[in-house]
Amino acid sequence: MKTDGKTETVRLKVRPTASSGGGWTTVTASNGAPYSFKYSGGHMDNGGLQTKVGDGPATIEISLDTDDRYAIETVEFSGQIKAQLRWQGDASEGEITDDNVAEGSAHYGVVIVDTQDGNARLTCDPMISNLPRGGP
Repeated sequence: MKTDGKTETVRLKVRPTASSGGGWTTVTASNGAPYSFKYSGGHMDNGGLQTKVGDGPATIEISLDTDDRYAIETVEFSGQIKAQLRWQGDASEGEITDDNVAEGSAHYGVVIVDTQDGNARLTCDPMISNLPRGGP
């Protein structure tokens, strides 16, 4: 665990059905089927990270909280600060490091593979925000 900046611990749950409410988000996987995901932990208890520029590198520690049919394939980044973000991990857990040197926001998408349904893929995507120094 990192000690020089903010660290968020996040768990990701995945279901092979559509779900609504209670923090669940439904997406369509690569096989056309509905899946749902839910993050717990992180900023606003939804998997996110919010930090202030200059407070040192920040980390999101991610682990899957689901059965063995799901695996993390990769993590993709999009948005203003994506060049500041790095993923290191394996099929069940890992961490995102945010260099936290410039203001902006980004999304990270954990790409999940359902090994029991033809390796269907779905992306679960919360927000990362680097606020200006002295901001809210």
